[in-house]
Amino acid sequence: MSSVVQVEYVGDLAPYDEEKAALAEVGADLTVVRAADADALVEAAHDADVIWLEWTPHLTRDVMARLPRLGLGIRWGVGYDQFDVAAATELGIAIANAPSYCTEDVAEHALALMLALSRQVVLRDRQGQQGLWRHGPVPQRRLAGSTVGVVGLGRIGSRVARIASAFGADVLGHDPIATTTEAPVRRVGFEELLREADFISVHVPLSDSTRHLFDTDTLALLKPHAALVNTSRGAVVSQAALVAALEAGRIGGVALDVFEQEPLPADNPLRGRDNVILTPHEGANSPQAMRDLRREVCGATVEWLRTGWTGSIVNPQVRPHARGLARQAG
Repeated sequence: MSSVVQVEYVGDLAPYDEEKAALAEVGADLTVVRAADADALVEAAHDADVIWLEWTPHLTRDVMARLPRLGLGIRWGVGYDQFDVAAATELGIAIANAPSYCTEDVAEHALALMLALSRQVVLRDRQGQQGLWRHGPVPQRRLAGSTVGVVGLGRIGSRVARIASAFGADVLGHDPIATTTEAPVRRVGFEELLREADFISVHVPLSDSTRHLFDTDTLALLKPHAALVNTSRGAVVSQAALVAALEAGRIGGVALDVFEQEPLPADNPLRGRDNVILTPHEGANSPQAMRDLRREVCGATVEWLRTGWTGSIVNPQVRPHARGLARQAG
């Protein structure tokens, strides 16, 4: 019998009745564990063929090297920076994600943040809750007729571009990897997008090339009134550079759903600013999204157990020496 281990972070996915039933049909069982560190994970999942990972501990080279049966690691989500993908590939381990489950949710969240900045919704609510009734001092900016820059034109970024276009915005797009998109965007270079956009929405995965993509130099290219929205990964934006830009008045507004450190500390300098909106990494959350996520992760696992492969694997170069295919052949 094959073994699938779910490594829980907060445990809000339980119970797993549907997943257990689907896995049983392909001769697999599901074990749910909590692992506070790498050693605990290795002990709990030593005989696992598949690991489902929420957040932590990360699957580093050391961890994966100590899991002799592991053939597939799946991240509960779109981003998969919790895995050392290069090391996994060397070890013959396939890494997969759930690439399409929250496209609508994150896109809607990004647009909600963009509109909240453009119409000053959060600031006006704060003032209203305090009994104030005023116009100003922060000017609203109409989304229609503005220039929206979308960095990253995958599923979510392309959806944001479509919605922003429907609002009447002129949409610029930049993606160094995706060569084509059906989204209504005018593709430009990264620096041109930064210089021209009134609103910038970030939708790139976290990698060596995107870590601190927005730093002191790139933030300096923005218009002084520009608003930055990040719903991708916190480390794509340098917090230190962002705080410095806010304090110097070099950026008009910021809305963040992701942060370099999560949860965001109570004394974080991003807090308490009228032109900053913070949400607790919840852009992907909805009952519909969670239903889709569970089906996507479980479906990919069942397919892999049956065939040794699944379409959501992010390191296809592992295929010639993948453990799963070798096991199927054996």
